[in-house]
Amino acid sequence: MTTEYFELGRILRPQGIKGEVKFDAFTDDLSRFDTLDFAYFKNEDYERINIESARIDGKYAYLKLEGIDTRNEAENLRGCFLYIDRAHAAKLPEGACYIQDLIGCTVNDTNGAIIGTLKDILQNGAADVYVVKTAKGNCMFPAVRHVVLERDIKSGTITVDAQRLDEVAIHDF
Repeated sequence: MTTEYFELGRILRPQGIKGEVKFDAFTDDLSRFDTLDFAYFKNEDYERINIESARIDGKYAYLKLEGIDTRNEAENLRGCFLYIDRAHAAKLPEGACYIQDLIGCTVNDTNGAIIGTLKDILQNGAADVYVVKTAKGNCMFPAVRHVVLERDIKSGTITVDAQRLDEVAIHDF
């Protein structure tokens, strides 16, 4: 379920009068903006835009995008998302994968039953929580080693321990 572009975050509002924007980044590591030279807007296709400068203040990045030189031009970008292509995305440690590569994977259990399709991953602290769309509704469970046994991005499947899943899953049906 691989994708070639990832959401970097969302432009919140203009900052100042010279075209800078306040940016809510979907990353834990804002320092990556120190070396990021470009990003993409998505219209019908992905359109590259150069990043002239970036600065970090608290949990936000402030970006100056090429060709955006006034507050009014920056205002037109309010709510827009920026993307990065896979080749320039942050490198992951061995065994890790991008969330977007997991979304849409088929979730099976060790008994061979198809549980459903992974539709979301909630990141809320101690462990990620997988949200799986089943035939009856949603099923949520922690993405921990003793529950999630295998993630195979190439085949688009996630295998979970059937017994452990029964013990920890929360269903909304």
